[in-house]
Amino acid sequence: MAPKATRNQSPPSDPQGMFAGLVVFLVEKRVQSRRLQIWKQKLVQMGARIEDSLTKRVTHILAMDPEALLQQLGSERLAHFKGTVVVYQWLEDSLSSGEKVSEDMYHLKLEADKSSNDYISSDDELPKPKKTRSSSPDDLAHTSIPKTPESPNKDQVTALQSAVPYSPPDLNKNITQIFGKLINIYRALGDDRRSFSYYKAIPVIEKLPFKIQSVDQVKNLPNIGKSMQDHIHEIVTTGKLSKLEHFETDEKVRTIALFEEIWGVGPATALKLYEKGHRTLDDLKNEDSLTNSQKLGLRYYDDIKQRIPRHEAEEMEHLLQKVGENVLPGVVIVCGGSYRRGKASCGDLDIVITHPDGTSHKGFLPKYVKQLKDMKFLREDLIFSTHSEEGTDSGVDTYFGLCTYPGRELRHRIDLKVFGLPIGDICIWTNSLDRE
Repeated sequence: MAPKATRNQSPPSDPQGMFAGLVVFLVEKRVQSRRLQIWKQKLVQMGARIEDSLTKRVTHILAMDPEALLQQLGSERLAHFKGTVVVYQWLEDSLSSGEKVSEDMYHLKLEADKSSNDYISSDDELPKPKKTRSSSPDDLAHTSIPKTPESPNKDQVTALQSAVPYSPPDLNKNITQIFGKLINIYRALGDDRRSFSYYKAIPVIEKLPFKIQSVDQVKNLPNIGKSMQDHIHEIVTTGKLSKLEHFETDEKVRTIALFEEIWGVGPATALKLYEKGHRTLDDLKNEDSLTNSQKLGLRYYDDIKQRIPRHEAEEMEHLLQKVGENVLPGVVIVCGGSYRRGKASCGDLDIVITHPDGTSHKGFLPKYVKQLKDMKFLREDLIFSTHSEEGTDSGVDTYFGLCTYPGRELRHRIDLKVFGLPIGDICIWTNSLDRE
């Protein structure tokens, strides 16, 4: 009888899989263990080989960002690596699309310091530093979230670049804005495949250092196939796209897209509401099938649509920090998303909360929410879940709700997420929160 498979048994490998020939080293810093395990399984299943250390056989390094890369491997070892370094998003996009996507747009460029010769060399493993200085929580706090701009050193600049991703000027908004609308339309229609194809094309076009004036300029770009090229040609020659104009005049598409703008209403619910005969927001006011959260999203639809000026978001962040310190001394509260990326306004407040000791965050959120409600800052609850004390895998405490700027009744969306992370990892979460 064949031995029974165990949970830790390696999955079978396909020698003809899309990752065949790759020898991969995975930088584990800032990656959730469950996600890392899934990535490892998928890589092995699809032909890749995973190395536990950075040997000379490694062809690809995958990491979350430059800071995680430096912290785990050090600049000396990276200076001697001759292979490819990409962000994990390359792996996710490859798995999502079912084929290995081009690495061109995913390179993690890092100028390692080659001046130091203080390393040990072996026949197989790449050079390791003799001594490494482990960063204390205070050190990481100052590099991950720089507080002063005076005389930054090389490490601080690298950390700042990872905390605030490079956002080049979008010279092709005439194209990307149309593609963005098509993403939402196809998502509303339940066509995730087409929606995802536009989603992949947008960052490629956004990062071009020139304004597209001819379709010939994009013919060899990744994620820009024949259909996309035809769309781009029509946009640059006519200034519009007939496909979008057709969708925008279609009653079903317009109605479903409108309903999806209500907080808590997804594509499936929006389609059901349309099929029930609803066509306007007023039609939904007496719809019994809506959940309490969806009813709140409908009631405050106009409020939620209004963006928050940056100076108001900053003032609310200070308020949240002050209240948090009263509840739990030493707690770290950061406003992420578009605010952290320097935008002039925010669609909502994405608040990341943690504590340097990795344990004191447990039980914090209920007390924090109560204080914010008592002072009339938090007004309505949408979602409230706690996992840090329940022993569940996520360990993340979450509150989604509506808040008001002091002295006003206008509702804004706010997300509070409490993570059991070291303070040095906080910039990863603040980078990933905003999806506007």
